[in-house]
Amino acid sequence: MTMQSLSIREEFAIGPFKKSDVIAGVLAFLAIIGVAAGVGRLLVGMGATTALNDVYPWGIWIGFDFALIAFSGIGFTMAFVVHVLHLRQFQPVLRPAILAGLLGYVSVLMLLLLDLGRPDRFYNFLLYYNMHSPLFEICWCVLLYTTVLVIEVSPDLLAFLPQKWQKLSLTLVYRLMTPVTIIGVTLSTLHQSTLGTLYLNMPHRLHPLWYTPILPILFYLSSIMVGLALGAVIYRMAMRVRGERENPAIIVGLGKGMVAVGLLYLTLKVGELIYAGELSLLLAFTGLSLLWSAELALGVVIPVILWTIPALGRQSWVQWTAPLLVALGVGMNRFNATLAAQRVPQGATYTASLIEWLTTIGILAGVALLWYLAVRFVMGAAVKLGYEHH
Repeated sequence: MTMQSLSIREEFAIGPFKKSDVIAGVLAFLAIIGVAAGVGRLLVGMGATTALNDVYPWGIWIGFDFALIAFSGIGFTMAFVVHVLHLRQFQPVLRPAILAGLLGYVSVLMLLLLDLGRPDRFYNFLLYYNMHSPLFEICWCVLLYTTVLVIEVSPDLLAFLPQKWQKLSLTLVYRLMTPVTIIGVTLSTLHQSTLGTLYLNMPHRLHPLWYTPILPILFYLSSIMVGLALGAVIYRMAMRVRGERENPAIIVGLGKGMVAVGLLYLTLKVGELIYAGELSLLLAFTGLSLLWSAELALGVVIPVILWTIPALGRQSWVQWTAPLLVALGVGMNRFNATLAAQRVPQGATYTASLIEWLTTIGILAGVALLWYLAVRFVMGAAVKLGYEHH
């Protein structure tokens, strides 16, 4: 073990325990509370356990769903970078990133199950086709892409098979990895953009600052932007969990990619507002215009400035802060479009219930705990056996 590894492990130590173990215990506790709240919601019903109504049919569950799908773009983004563009220097990011993407979609599916008025009929989209509905495409793409992610994380699981099955199964999976990645990128392109298409069906409800014909493009670009940003965060967290040394070049490279995509996103977002003649709405300095400005300031402008100033970009706190600000900005965008920017009757309000918050926190804590345990005890098993995709 290197001196760097030792210093990282010592940093997480508290007496006989590690800080990471204490955090894992807290996450487990929150997950258990979330399970109990979720069971209560399913048994008692949505009306008795949530604040959702006919005016606010979308609450924090859908807000988190849309944000988590965007964050889970880390999976297809890093798979495209490594397997399609063949930028092998980012290989160390790939496994923890794909695992994070898979668990992100698992949390989305769990939140959707809670949000369905009839959770016992979750399979209906498989039986009753509606080819004209964006939701039909999204449901199928999410289901198929989740399957792709399972295949992409399978090497570390297959490494635990009996030895006589390891070579055959791992060789087969690695040979399929590039075509499977291309399928995954295609599916992600479809449903990440179609999430924006959903809002095109509601021009009468969505505020003009957020409503635009190029919403599908903006949703897709923002998922790539936040995927690159969170790639840096996930990589640094994985290195700390595994007690390994970081490669600064990887973080810098991901930052440059995020800056390039962020500038394109910013140009389209502001340019469309000017082209549509809606700049006056932004300059009105209302609550919604300030929210719109905060999305771009926190999620694009400040991170781009931090990353592009060399003296700042090399600072560890910037390498944590800038990507997290990107995630905050994209999350705000999804929540604003889902809740704040929706036009509702005057006086109508929505405040999420305790059950809504407990289930959401519990699901997020549960997937965070699974990611930590997998990175610490499972990830890299196939590589240790001498199997690695080239």
